[in-house]
Amino acid sequence: MGVVLSKSLFIKQAVLTLALAIVLSLVTSGIQFVDGIQNQKTQINQDFEELLAVVEKPLSEAVFRLDVSFAQQQIDSLLFNPTIAHLEVRDESGELFVEASAGQRNFALSSKIAEYFLSDLQTYDRALHLESPVFDAGHLLVWPEKRYLLDKIFKEQLSILIYNVFKDLLLASLISLVFYYLVTYPLKRLTESLSTVGHNQDIPLPKSFHRYHQSDELGNLHSTFSSLWKKLNTALSDLERSDSHTKAMIEHAADGILLLDENNQISLMNTAAERMLKNRSDMLQSRSLETLHTASSWPVFYEVLIGLKLNEPVTVETTYRIQGIELPVEIRLAKYRVQDKIETLLLIRDVSERKETEAHIHRLAYYDTVTGLPNRQYLANKLGDTLKSKVQHSHYSAVVFMDLDRFKTINDSLGHNVGDLLLKCVAKQLSSLVEDNVVFARMGGDEFAFLLTHIGNNKEPVERAINGFAESVMYACQQVKTAGHHEVHITASLGATIFNGQEGSVEAILKQADTALYRAKESGRNTFALYKPEMQAVSDARLEMEKALHHATEFKLFELYYQPQTNDKNQLIGAEALIRWKDEQKGFISPATFIPVAEEIGLIVEIGHWVLNEALSQVAIWLKEGKWDLSWRMSINVSPIQFQQASFLPMLKTQLEKHDVPARCVDLEITENMLLNDLTSSLEKMNAIKAMGIHLSIDDFGTGYSSLKYLKSLPIDRLKIDQSFVRDLLTDKSDEAIVHAVIAMAKALKISVLAEGVETLSHYDRLREIDCFYYQGYYFGHPLPPKEFIAEFVHD
Repeated sequence: MGVVLSKSLFIKQAVLTLALAIVLSLVTSGIQFVDGIQNQKTQINQDFEELLAVVEKPLSEAVFRLDVSFAQQQIDSLLFNPTIAHLEVRDESGELFVEASAGQRNFALSSKIAEYFLSDLQTYDRALHLESPVFDAGHLLVWPEKRYLLDKIFKEQLSILIYNVFKDLLLASLISLVFYYLVTYPLKRLTESLSTVGHNQDIPLPKSFHRYHQSDELGNLHSTFSSLWKKLNTALSDLERSDSHTKAMIEHAADGILLLDENNQISLMNTAAERMLKNRSDMLQSRSLETLHTASSWPVFYEVLIGLKLNEPVTVETTYRIQGIELPVEIRLAKYRVQDKIETLLLIRDVSERKETEAHIHRLAYYDTVTGLPNRQYLANKLGDTLKSKVQHSHYSAVVFMDLDRFKTINDSLGHNVGDLLLKCVAKQLSSLVEDNVVFARMGGDEFAFLLTHIGNNKEPVERAINGFAESVMYACQQVKTAGHHEVHITASLGATIFNGQEGSVEAILKQADTALYRAKESGRNTFALYKPEMQAVSDARLEMEKALHHATEFKLFELYYQPQTNDKNQLIGAEALIRWKDEQKGFISPATFIPVAEEIGLIVEIGHWVLNEALSQVAIWLKEGKWDLSWRMSINVSPIQFQQASFLPMLKTQLEKHDVPARCVDLEITENMLLNDLTSSLEKMNAIKAMGIHLSIDDFGTGYSSLKYLKSLPIDRLKIDQSFVRDLLTDKSDEAIVHAVIAMAKALKISVLAEGVETLSHYDRLREIDCFYYQGYYFGHPLPPKEFIAEFVHD
């Protein structure tokens, strides 16, 4: 039955319809059969009553007459009726009068079945009674033949049953046929159409289907299927596009993509991963990730991979080994479940460039780009680590600051490229002094530093060791350095501080070393100073000076005083512009005090620009007022740093044009030491200045290191003998000899000479005697502000 019901819908419907028809037919026939038996029983009872009524009177009379043969004859005649099995006639006393039994007959049904169905059909008992004369003759007892009766009933009902079954089967067949043409066949055609329809096609059905089934359930089913098919086509198209899109994204992703199966073996990789790993996907298929990792990185990564939870992505950094080369990578891991399977997705990014950038940034942050040495931040960090060290409290360490003497002059005169080469040379040479407990760093500019850790636990030997170290550094710096095509002689000043962790912060220790360095510079350079507590006051004063100097420069708090320059006839030939600074609290501060500071902190160029602008402005005013003769010169000092600036000549020309001052009224004073740094560049600049019509003088001549070879080639107009020689001219034969030599040399070179520091008549007389005819000093006048200068020295 199960096989039958697994067939087509029509067979299922036909079988079930026929089976149901048979069952219903049998049920109805059974009901009819039971009802027929009841009806037959009633009819049998009625027939027996009628039969007994016929023989009642004859039998009553035969009993009354005691006519046995007649009575026997009567009951024998009754046996011709097949429905009677046995008869008895009993008299009024119950004695058997006559009896008769039907002969042996064969029936299809057994007595038990007949008794089961006709159990309520009992023996018939008919009283025999005569009315005239009145006489109770006895009883007639009749036993029905139940087998015959039941067989008769069955035969009658069987024909009814067969008729009903045939009728019901015929009806079921007709219903099945109608169902087939109305439902099964159209449904079969619809199914066949659905099975043959292609992607993005309509369901192919004949027009008759739509004509006959447009409004019924099959039509609705077709409409529903059509709608679902369109949605399915749309979903399939979207799915195909999504799948193509996903594949395209995977294949064209910049990051490498690996997919691991439940056993953490590679099941998929994209093109980017193949390029990154330099391996084809089929070569790595079903292989473990361990083959990609370095031996040290795999255990750590494996722990992350094993501990990865579902839908909780993790990003890790690890190292692959690709063809013998280590490749740093960043991996985004995500574990998820797809159709009862667990997969792990790896998004792999090559971070070698980032690592190189980070290393570069780290080097930029902690190393000097010029020398390659650690920088200030690196040394400060190491110093901080030293202070935190437990060993530090029982051992002394030291910080040594070093500053190259005259480096600014060299850098400005020879150029920054030469300066950088010199710094590299110094760094390379001093690196040989660095041991395991020494950090050598460039702090910035020309300043270097050494951190010497855990030198010893006794302060005096430590101080001696630091002194010895400083001497070796200074000796190394004194050796001739080659910077490009230049041989440079340079010295260094050093300052150091010793500490054992009790001195406080990193900043405090660095400040102490810087203070000691400043003290060394004050002591004449090329020397070494060890920090003492009393130095701090000097350092603080220096810091205050720097702050005040910045303030004065920003708000132009300087003034220009003018000191007259005269000839041997006591005639004014010009003046020197001298800067003065009057502090609100300290009063006048000597230029000898603040000019070196201005040079060190980089303010000298701005101050020099202001001096030039102010002096030319004052000359312009005096020229307009007729108080300045065109033959007079305004002497203006130019710092070596300012002179070496590339913008100096354009600025000088702009200032002359701005104030409309004749160039012959200007005399620029430069120091002879400036010429040693870069004679070629200085000579070009001096010739350009001379070409503009400006005079040039060498200030403080005799205190530097000029040679006659250089001097004869310079386009200068005047030498100014330093006041240190003039002051002792009358008492020191050496100074007199120097002055004589300078005047004689200048005369031979046709250069005029002006003596500074002429303070007495005796100085004046002696200078005239040795052919010096131009003077400047207190004997002729002190420096004065503009108004006082005009009132004192310029006469209408």
